Amino acid sequence: MVEITLQDINDNPPVFPNDILDVTIEENVGDGFKIMQLTATDADEGPNALVTYTIISGADDSFRIDPESGDLIATKKLDRERRSKYSLLVRADDGKQSSDMRLNITVQDINDHTPQFSRATYSFDIPEDMAPGSIVAAILASDSDSGVNGEVTYSLEEDDEDGTFLLNPVTGVFNVTRLLDYEAQQYYILTAKAEDGGGQASTVRVYFNVLDVNDNSPVFDTTMYSASVSESLPPGSSIITVAASDADDGPNAQLLYKISSGDPHGHFVITREGVLKTKSALDRETQSFYNLMITVNDLAPPPVTRFTSTAQVSIILLDVNDCPPTFTSQKMTYIQENTPVDTVVFTAQATDVDSGPNSYVEYSLRGPFGNKFSIGIIDGDVRLVGELDREELSNYTLTIIATDKGEPPLSSTMDVTMMVLDVNDNTPSFSQNIYDIEIEENVLTGTDVIQVFATDVDDGTNGQIRFSIASGNTNSDFRIDSVTGVISVARQLDRETYSSYSLVVQASDRGSSPRVDRTTVNIVLLDVNDCSPVFELSPYTINAKENLENLPKNILQ
Repeated sequence: MVEITLQDINDNPPVFPNDILDVTIEENVGDGFKIMQLTATDADEGPNALVTYTIISGADDSFRIDPESGDLIATKKLDRERRSKYSLLVRADDGKQSSDMRLNITVQDINDHTPQFSRATYSFDIPEDMAPGSIVAAILASDSDSGVNGEVTYSLEEDDEDGTFLLNPVTGVFNVTRLLDYEAQQYYILTAKAEDGGGQASTVRVYFNVLDVNDNSPVFDTTMYSASVSESLPPGSSIITVAASDADDGPNAQLLYKISSGDPHGHFVITREGVLKTKSALDRETQSFYNLMITVNDLAPPPVTRFTSTAQVSIILLDVNDCPPTFTSQKMTYIQENTPVDTVVFTAQATDVDSGPNSYVEYSLRGPFGNKFSIGIIDGDVRLVGELDREELSNYTLTIIATDKGEPPLSSTMDVTMMVLDVNDNTPSFSQNIYDIEIEENVLTGTDVIQVFATDVDDGTNGQIRFSIASGNTNSDFRIDSVTGVISVARQLDRETYSSYSLVVQASDRGSSPRVDRTTVNIVLLDVNDCSPVFELSPYTINAKENLENLPKNILQ
């Protein structure tokens, strides 16, 4: 028997059970972790059946394989979030022949990541007039895990106790739930939480800054201000400071003051700080009281509506003695010359536009007539203290002084003329008690024969004289001019009828109670040859002889 031993030759390659192998491992395996053992069989035997394993590609320094045992070992901690799949080409080599297998490794996620917010903190600005329900912000968190482990849910911690904001658990969107008020709360600090499906969570601070909206009017600390200042206050002097505040912020709270009414002549000015000052000189006597309307408005930038408020400022001007008394009474008066002593003949009146003691007026007289007049210090009554006689002095000029009681006092003077009115206290007086004249009896009618003269020292009608013939004007042969006192012949005179006249001439003034004086005018008529002889008998009758040559002389006797 022949025994033939066949010597093996390396004519068979190592063979993996599968050409492709899919393997899933958890991502949390670490360096040195044996994932699996790969096995390839070689039909040869002996040294030809010794298989060596190597990773041809795809290991990414994350895997190695034991060349003898075929153990696949992780060389570092796997991270699915960095790489979730590997495709390794593993070769089994018997030294001459080899075969390859595709090993697909899927790294299975474990919840090893917490959700990460896109920012370390969030800060949002929200106008305070944002309507409830409006979307005001959004936050975002991501989780590198997959599946449920990567699904993020948002929620708020207990910072927002009053529920001002609502956080959508899925989208991370914030809605405001109620009206905001910058003046009540300027900001909100919330803590938002992002939690994945595996229970991993992280938090972030969310800052909501409420932006001011011009929704508040300025408010004065009082609506009524008052001040009393001297009228001598120089321009530029501070009087009072008004103050207003605005609960808004920024330009919405910046204020501008102005005088809106009560100062038509521009005596005052107000600064940006609300200081009311004098702009020009004041005069209490022109205007003693001011009622100013002060308006304040905020400086919200256009086109935002600006709000305003008003306050009233009452200013009383205190008097300074800067005005002397001013006379209001007339400068002339009339006095009957028979006015009794102690009679008020004139009242001086002066006013002083100052106030208080500065306006109190006292009167005094200056001049040479203190023996005739006096004046009341307080009432200004001018009294007669001495008798008057118009015929002695017909007018007086009194200097009246009005002095106020200011410090120092101011005074004014006024000259008052006292006109003494005539009283019929004087009787007309003829220049002669008796007038004697002679005139020829044949003086023509109308001829002026004499003029009588009389005077009356009274004035006006009291001194106007009217002449008349009171008696002795037989047969009204004479007449007298009542104004001139000229006596003239009224009728044809006849000495043979009346050879003389004794006229009583009267001079009377024209006073209401006329006063009278009389004089006598004696008129003697001188004869003129105005009469022819008159026969005692007519006719005469005589008888004579015709031959009588010479008649006797006494024949007709």
